[in-house]
Amino acid sequence: MLAALLLLLAGAGSAAAQERYSYMVTLSPSIGGSLSEGTDSSGVQAAFSWRTQPRTAVGVRFGSIDLSGDQVGTLESPTFRYATIAGEYRFQELYYESGVFFGLGLYQLGNGVDSEEGPGLTLGVSGDFPINKRLSVVIELSGHYADIDAASTYANASVGLAYQF
Repeated sequence: MLAALLLLLAGAGSAAAQERYSYMVTLSPSIGGSLSEGTDSSGVQAAFSWRTQPRTAVGVRFGSIDLSGDQVGTLESPTFRYATIAGEYRFQELYYESGVFFGLGLYQLGNGVDSEEGPGLTLGVSGDFPINKRLSVVIELSGHYADIDAASTYANASVGLAYQF
């Protein structure tokens, strides 16, 4: 696994000659939740992505959505946490860059006493709006399917600041 990650990082150098940046770190507040219980809970998402080819990237996202006040299955006031890795395809628009991503994830729904974990899938769209050479505003909408008994479909929207290098 480590060897595959190093090969992907090494491939980012060839994309750097044709793109604005090779790596991007993003921190975003978010809103989301279970599609069956409501998507109005607050959360946070951190992401790291790297270019592998022109208009292609790999992104790793870590997030948490606090479902306080909700009951999801048998869990009262749980927190939904995720870690995903996704392939991203990006499109250069006139003033911004848009993208779509699809990948795999590990998910946890827990309240500190009980928890459920499972694998799953993620699918989403993004928009990257440059502020200057290194900073941009990133908007993402994503859906998650998790193999969790309590609730299996989740969605979140995030708007955050990205640093590109």
